[in-house]
Amino acid sequence: MSGGLKNLRRRDFLRLASLAGIGLAIPLVRLAAPALQGRQEFQRSKDSLGTVVTIKVDDPLSPEAAQAAISDSFAEIDRLESLLSRFIPGSPVSLLNLKSYIPRPAPEVVDVFRTATSFSELSEGSYDVTVLPALNLFLSFAGGANLPTDEQFEQAKKLIDFEKVDVSSSQVSLTASGMGVTLDCVGKGWILDRIANRLKERGIRSALVQGGGSFRAVGVRGDGAPWTIGILDPLNQVTTIGTVYLNDSAVTTSGDYENFFTADKKFYHIVDPGTARSPLYSHSATVTAPLAAQADPIGVASMVKSPQEALSMIESVKGCECMIVTRDRGIIKSSNFGRY
Repeated sequence: MSGGLKNLRRRDFLRLASLAGIGLAIPLVRLAAPALQGRQEFQRSKDSLGTVVTIKVDDPLSPEAAQAAISDSFAEIDRLESLLSRFIPGSPVSLLNLKSYIPRPAPEVVDVFRTATSFSELSEGSYDVTVLPALNLFLSFAGGANLPTDEQFEQAKKLIDFEKVDVSSSQVSLTASGMGVTLDCVGKGWILDRIANRLKERGIRSALVQGGGSFRAVGVRGDGAPWTIGILDPLNQVTTIGTVYLNDSAVTTSGDYENFFTADKKFYHIVDPGTARSPLYSHSATVTAPLAAQADPIGVASMVKSPQEALSMIESVKGCECMIVTRDRGIIKSSNFGRY
């Protein structure tokens, strides 16, 4: 996407945002580390995964080695996106949505679906990859048309059920007609983790991979300090309301500020599988976790659940912490959020 977004009417922007690829996000987290002092940093950004992906290497490598590692990482992102994006014609996920069946899926596709299923079970269905029928329903009124009827929402809800996705090494299939899947959330986090591991395999000890509102750190910064990430206020995005410190870990923020379909933000890109509508408990949920593939789906589930239910879920997951900004402007944190 280009800088021409500034010239779009608000309604056009909302619709454009809703049509983008994996995980478009207006980041509610930002790198807050001080400027490097006497160290060379290598960084490149690219439009990918429906957002801007940035890879920063802060390691005493030669310029050639650092740039080669970054180029290799972006090539791998392109390859994985071609497997996991529902927006790319002919991709396995787009074919699954078209034909309800993927024969002989790539191992990466199987792994992401199994990862998604594990978090659906953990969250008791609050996170679900089969919410695409509801998202498509949202798109029908993103341009200002009338809201769908209660009956239409009920029909969409009947098509949402992660237990009706059959996953094996030989096939992935949808067992009910009309279902559809989106890996926008868990797929992006899973890819960021893969890139972090790929950088490590090339000997890089300090790097930060960002995709929209998700960060995955490799180690700490080159000077030994943790990667410092500021969390912006979802209601006033020039003010920070918290800080997290990453050491070979991840952080993501999910919220109603990202892709919304109505001006009042009552309908946005997160779907409550139990209602086929957007949840209205919270404005944002920031989750830290060992892996981005954990933080992303847990963040979505934390928006779907009530804040207290979300807190209980997160405190049951080793290494995960959260901060939730509720719709009544309260801030709820898990016991160790933001500590290093």
